[in-house]
Amino acid sequence: MNLNLSSAVIVVSSVLIGNALAAEADMSKLTCKEVGSMSAARKIGAVMWISGYLHGKQNNPVIDGEKAHANAVKTISYCKTNATASVADAINSLGK
Repeated sequence: MNLNLSSAVIVVSSVLIGNALAAEADMSKLTCKEVGSMSAARKIGAVMWISGYLHGKQNNPVIDGEKAHANAVKTISYCKTNATASVADAINSLGK
């Protein structure tokens, strides 16, 4: 679990650093279409970051790294057929 969490932190950090270098981004408004144009690692990182953000808003600081990764994969799959949805809405619609 610690390895997965460490990997997630590295991926999320690279996403945030990449976005910071390119331009500022409001992650809460990130669309499925925007995620679709990212590399595979960035897709997973972005979705996991938003999932963590949504958990935090619900005062739930606990995350299961393996489950979060599996949910990110499901969310990305959902996004492939729902390009106009926000990633936050995609996560919520899948019950994450």
